[in-house]
Amino acid sequence: IYFILALFFLVIESTILYPIFPSFLIPDVILIMVFYLGFGNRSTSGALTAFALGYIADVFSGGVIGTSSFTLVFIFAITSLLAKIVSLNSILIKIGGTIFMSILKGLLTYILIRFLNQEIPFYIILLPSVFTGIVSPFIFNLFKKIELKAKVAAYHTMEKIEL
Repeated sequence: IYFILALFFLVIESTILYPIFPSFLIPDVILIMVFYLGFGNRSTSGALTAFALGYIADVFSGGVIGTSSFTLVFIFAITSLLAKIVSLNSILIKIGGTIFMSILKGLLTYILIRFLNQEIPFYIILLPSVFTGIVSPFIFNLFKKIELKAKVAAYHTMEKIEL
């Protein structure tokens, strides 16, 4: 489900949103997915999914392959550790956590790209982070609805197989 959603959001982002909106008004849906995944699936498969989502984002961005993969696996690990302490029930936790993780991802990406001697302005980190945090509760609700429908569909499939 995550891969299909990631491809869907990346296609919409690259074909519809970038020509219409400035880049700082486009949320990082892949980061929101990894943040949500870190709270819901704290396992090796979750980390591998975060890596794959980062790789897909790298391919679509046309930038340095591996930067999003590395940063999203790091974000997944931090989120998984925080999930043991904090619950994702509050809207402030969703917004604040997503903003914090988005800023952390931006800083890690900035450090990696500067390490490769490529120029990138530092100021581009803050505005997309804030907008990603504002949009995150809506994306979380969408993910919950999709997961619920997928579980119901899987339950009905299992029921038919047992009969």
